[in-house]
Amino acid sequence: METALPSIGAAREKKRKRNRRLLSAAACLALLYASGFAFFDHAMHQPPEKFSRVMMHAGPIPFLLFPFETMWKSARAGHLSPGDPAPDFTLPLLDHSQQVTLSSFRGVKPVVLVFGSYT
Repeated sequence: METALPSIGAAREKKRKRNRRLLSAAACLALLYASGFAFFDHAMHQPPEKFSRVMMHAGPIPFLLFPFETMWKSARAGHLSPGDPAPDFTLPLLDHSQQVTLSSFRGVKPVVLVFGSYT
């Protein structure tokens, strides 16, 4: 009967060690996931040129691991409310002869901004 007790104690200790290893592995995976999520969330809040450089090296895996659509909508939501003036921007003319700034039209003539595709 005394020989059975050490084997039960050894089995329990072995189970505790296995559980600790599993818990450590789960904590490491959670930390790795949170770090990756924070990295891509930060990248999405950068200008499009910087974000595209990050994604050029990332490949398709992050799209499977993280909720990219939700993150993207949050990062690109903007801070305008109805009635706020449009943010100023500068664009080249079609013939690239000069540039036009939106603010140059303020108070001069109405401007209609159309976003979309006609293809």
